[in-house]
Amino acid sequence: MKAIKKITLSAAFLLITALGMANEMDLKIVADNADKSLVFRYENLATDASLRFIDGEGNVIFTEKLEDKSAYVKRFNLNSLSTGTYFLTVEDAIKETEYTIAIEDINISIENKSVKNKPIFKKVDDMVYINLLNLKKDKVEIKVYDDSERVVFSEVFNDNDIIEKAFNFEKAFKGNYIIKVQKNDEIYYEGINVD
Repeated sequence: MKAIKKITLSAAFLLITALGMANEMDLKIVADNADKSLVFRYENLATDASLRFIDGEGNVIFTEKLEDKSAYVKRFNLNSLSTGTYFLTVEDAIKETEYTIAIEDINISIENKSVKNKPIFKKVDDMVYINLLNLKKDKVEIKVYDDSERVVFSEVFNDNDIIEKAFNFEKAFKGNYIIKVQKNDEIYYEGINVD
């Protein structure tokens, strides 16, 4: 009972810490006939992140690693881009935020903003802790695969807003394991090596 309580408290602490490190994003648009541009501001950058600007066909137009600092500002000149839909994506350790941007002849507009919370994997000795903030209470499936791609563990979570799971690999057979977390069409993997 003590071990379960300790694991639950550790997992809760990990989730609270991750939420406390959450970054604030602010996308501002400056648009007029003379200067069609997009200004992206990212504040309180606590963890490394990546920034990508992608066209409607999935081609990466711009990419940059955002390193640990207090603020980041980037201005995109959109005058040379053709009319269409573009995506500005920022991904860090705990979430991915994607803005859908429509560019017309003289207008720029943000059509949509989607935020995907990613699972947090924490390895401590032979333990692996998984936490996932699931505010929409989507179905989440966690599977563990061994070297031979056999499923050695599987669990489905329904209607949970916080997913917490701990795995003890202390008595596991030597080899490599893959933990797969799937929520809707989002799939995340974490590799574990047991010596």
